[in-house]
Amino acid sequence: MHTTMLRDPYIIHTASVRPDSSKLFSCLFSKSFHKNRNSLPIGYFHYSSKHISLLMQPLRYTSTSYFQKENSIKETSLPVQTLSSFPIEKLNGEVVLVRFDINLALNTSNSYDKSSLERTISTINYLYSAKARILIATSWAESEDPRTSCQKSLSDYLSSLLQLRVTPLQLGTKQEAEERSIFLLENLANFSGELANCPRFSEKLAHCVTVFVDDAFSLSHRMLASTVGVAGFCHVSLAGFNFEKELNDLLRLVDTTTPSYFAIIGGDNFSKKAPALQLIASKCDGLFFIGKLAFQIMNGLNLSVPYHFLEKNATNEVQKLIQIAQEREVPIFYPTDFVCAKNTDHELSEIFGSDKILAGWTPVDIGPKSLERISSVISSCQKILWIGPPSLHLLKEDTLGASQLAALLHKSSNKGCEIFAAGNVPCNAMGRISSSSSQIRLLKNTTVLWEFLKGRTLPGIAALDKAYPYAIRWDSVFSDPSLPLIVDVGSGNGLFLFQMAKKVKDSNFLGLEMNKKLVSRCLNGVHLTKSKNLHFISTNATSSFGPIVSSYPGNLVLVTIQCPNPDFNKSVYRWKMVQRTLVEAIIDLLAIKGKVFLQSDVDAVTIEMREQFITYGRGKMVIDVEDREEWTKENPFGVRTDWELHAMARGKPMYRTMLRKIG
Repeated sequence: MHTTMLRDPYIIHTASVRPDSSKLFSCLFSKSFHKNRNSLPIGYFHYSSKHISLLMQPLRYTSTSYFQKENSIKETSLPVQTLSSFPIEKLNGEVVLVRFDINLALNTSNSYDKSSLERTISTINYLYSAKARILIATSWAESEDPRTSCQKSLSDYLSSLLQLRVTPLQLGTKQEAEERSIFLLENLANFSGELANCPRFSEKLAHCVTVFVDDAFSLSHRMLASTVGVAGFCHVSLAGFNFEKELNDLLRLVDTTTPSYFAIIGGDNFSKKAPALQLIASKCDGLFFIGKLAFQIMNGLNLSVPYHFLEKNATNEVQKLIQIAQEREVPIFYPTDFVCAKNTDHELSEIFGSDKILAGWTPVDIGPKSLERISSVISSCQKILWIGPPSLHLLKEDTLGASQLAALLHKSSNKGCEIFAAGNVPCNAMGRISSSSSQIRLLKNTTVLWEFLKGRTLPGIAALDKAYPYAIRWDSVFSDPSLPLIVDVGSGNGLFLFQMAKKVKDSNFLGLEMNKKLVSRCLNGVHLTKSKNLHFISTNATSSFGPIVSSYPGNLVLVTIQCPNPDFNKSVYRWKMVQRTLVEAIIDLLAIKGKVFLQSDVDAVTIEMREQFITYGRGKMVIDVEDREEWTKENPFGVRTDWELHAMARGKPMYRTMLRKIG
C-alpha cells in the first residue's frame, strides 16, 4: 500500500486487491463511513478490478471566522426575512396571514403605541396594495368596550382604522373573495390550541395560507400557534414593518461598535435579571444603577443600605457583575441621594444622602444630586440605554425623577447621542418629551428585551424564514467574479465541488450548506488549496438563496441539488426539503438556458423535486432536450458525490434529471 499527497487537502491511500474483493471492501467502507447522509464524512473511495483508492481528508481545522466573516462578508441586515425585502409582485393573489397585536390599536394614549400601530397599519395597507388576500389573526379580551365586545365589533373598528372593509371570518373557512380583501379571524384567546402551540390548531389557522407575516414583536418571546406553529405550514414566513423596526432596534441596542456606550438601569429583581445585567456589564462602557437595583449594587460594594431593600439571594450574582465590570475597568455609579417619604405621612418628602437616611423615612425616588451626576457622566456618551424606572415606590413608578431623567437624555439626543428607552416608564417619559426624534428608540416590552439579553432564543423570531444578513465581497471570494456561477445546494462535505472546481477552471463554484462543521472544513480546504474559483457558505438555502446569489455579478448557469434527505413528512426536516421558496428563487435568478440538475437514490424524491420545478416554474422550466428519457442514465459531470458513490456501491440506481430554463 502506498500514500500519495495531492495539492488539494486530501490524501489518497492506494492498495492492490484481489479481483473478487474490491467490491466487498467498498461495501464495508460504505457502511463504516456513510451510515447517515447527515454525518461528517472524512473521505470516499474509488475501486477497480485491481486497485482500491481511499480519498481521505486530514483532520485539520482553522477558524471559520477568518474565511467566512472577516475576509469575504460583512453584516448588513436582519437575520430574518422581511416583508420590505420580499418581492412585492410575489404577493399578488396570495393568501397572507398577518399576526396583529390588537393592544396597539386599543392603547393609543402614548406615542410609542401610536407609532407601532401606524407601522402595522402600513403592513396591512402594503399587502392590500399588492393585491393579496389578508387574514388578520389576533386575540383580545371581550369586554364592555364597544370596540372589543365581539368579533364583528372589532372588525368594524379595524375597518375604521384601515379605511378598508374588514370582514369577520371563521377559522378554517375557505372564502371565495375578491382579489383584494381583508378578513378578521375569530378571537385566538378562545382556543386552547393557541397557547399550547398545537400543531393541529396551527394547521387550521394556516388553512389556504401561503404567506405568514408576523407584526406582533411584543409576543416574540412566547411559543404560540399564531406566531410559531403557523410558520411551519406556510411557504414563506416574514417579519412585518413593525416587527422589523423593533427587532432592528433590539439588535442595535446590543451592538457594541459605537464607543462610549452607557447604561442606566432601574427597577428591581436583580437575581431574576442577573444573566442579562451581566451581559450589559460586558458590553457597556459605564453603568449607573437606579431604583431598587441600586441598593443591591451598593451592598455589593460594601456600602450601608436599608436592609428591607436587599434581595437575599442576589449577593453572588451582584458580585459576578461587579467582577465583570472591574475586569473591564468599567465604572459603576449609584445614587448619592434620594427623595424620601415619611412613613407616617407619604405627602411629606425630604431629600437625604444615600448614607444618611433617617429612621421613619423611606426612599421613593432618585435625588437631584444623583441626576446631576448622571448628567455629568453621560455628557460625552454616544449611546445610552435606559431600562427600568428610577422609582422605589411599589404603586407609583412614573415619578418626577423619571421625567427629569428623560429631560437629561433628550438633551443628549439633541447632541447626537443615540438613546434607547426600554420599559413602560422610560418609554412614557421619553414619549412625553419627544416622539419624533430619530435618535430616540423606544422598546416598551421589556419582557422580550430581558429574554433576549439573557441569551435565550425568542421563538417568534426563530420561526421566521432566515435571511443571510451579510453582503458578500465577491471579488475577495473569487479571482474573477464575472465568470459563470455554479451552485450546489446542500453541498455537504464539499468533495463534489472540490473536484468540479479543479476540473472546470472557467466557472466559479459555490456550496450552500446548513452544517457549520462541514462548511468550516470546506473553507479550510479552500484556504489550503488556495482555490480562487470555489467558496462555501453556511446558510439555509431555502430562505437565503435569493439574497446571496442575486448579488453575484456574473450569470447563474447551473444549480445542483443532489440526494436531499428523503423524508418529506417529518417537520424536523422542514428546512432540508426542497420548498417552493427555494425553487422560485432559483428559477428567478437562473440565466436563460441555465440548467438545474436533480438526483437522488430515491425515485420519489427526484420526482417530487422535478414536479416542483415544473409547477412553480410556470412554463419557464422544461426537461432538457438531451434528456427526454425519464431518467438520465449517466452522471453528466464525470464527478460523483460521496453519497452517489455510496449508493452505487450498494448496487442502488440513481434517479437523475436535468431541467433547462427557456424564458
